[in-house]
Parts: sequence; C-alpha cells; structure tokens
Amino acid sequence: MNTLIIEPKTIADYQLFVNLAKRLDAKYRNAEINVHAEKVTSSVDEAFFALAGSFDLPETADEIIELIENSRTNKDIDTSWAK
Repeated sequence: MNTLIIEPKTIADYQLFVNLAKRLDAKYRNAEINVHAEKVTSSVDEAFFALAGSFDLPETADEIIELIENSRTNKDIDTSWAK
C-alpha cells in the first residue's frame, strides 16, 4: 500500500483533498501534525540584533582585540593601530 501525505495551507484546500479522496473511494484518515515554527523576524534590524546577541564575546574592545590576535595563525601582522 502506498501512502501520500499532503499538507494543505488552507481549509479550502484541505476540504478539496478530502472530497477528492471520497470521490475516488480512497482510504484516508485525518492526522494532526504539530509543527513548531520559529519566530520570523520582521525586520533586518531585528535579525541582526538576534544574531549579534547570540555570540559569547568578551565585554571590552581590548578583550576582543586580544581574542582576535590570539586566534591568528600568522603573528607577524601589525596591530599597533588598534591599541
């Protein structure tokens, strides 16, 4: 037996599929699927701040500079402009 799962977006589409199944004398059953959608951000600013706030960064600029300097593979890069 083959199974087809259809997830209509509207009640009207759902009724169309149910009526089609009845017309074709096909077996069908109703199953409710719970899908948890994440909040969609409504603006670019909200998306940016949601992303920016998700990093665990040091508190001060000096700590960030030190973190960047320590993560470099080439230590010969001049960073005197940042101090």
